[in-house]
Amino acid sequence: MTLPNSILLAEVNRMLQEGHPVVIMTKGNSMLPFIRGDKDNVELVRNGNPAVDDLALCEIAPGHYVLHRIIGIVDGDVTLKGDGNLQGTEHCRLENVCGTVTNIIRPNGKRIAVNTAKFLRRSHLWAKVPYIVKRYGLAIYRRIA
Repeated sequence: MTLPNSILLAEVNRMLQEGHPVVIMTKGNSMLPFIRGDKDNVELVRNGNPAVDDLALCEIAPGHYVLHRIIGIVDGDVTLKGDGNLQGTEHCRLENVCGTVTNIIRPNGKRIAVNTAKFLRRSHLWAKVPYIVKRYGLAIYRRIA
């Protein structure tokens, strides 16, 4: 059964607010190379203190949700960017951060904890990759994956 994101993710948000962990299937390529849309699941929990580098589900406009990395927080304004997005950012208020990712779950069931030193090192290294390398690397990855 497929539900529109506005309905499904609103319910996910409600469950997170009640303190329940939630596992959802991801869609899209905005979090490549770490999260593969339509293949990987993510486990979300309510996080009362989201921080820079967290992977977060946020409501950026009424009924419009994204799962992206927090790249900045200033005076309650949160800036988000997908790891697979070469340009562009999204913004929301701190109170619109629904939950944060604790694990990426691969199709074979392997769980990848996103708060480990190894995962954070890889994320920081990816952030420093030059634009042109990311552009062509992501294009090749999308075609072969």
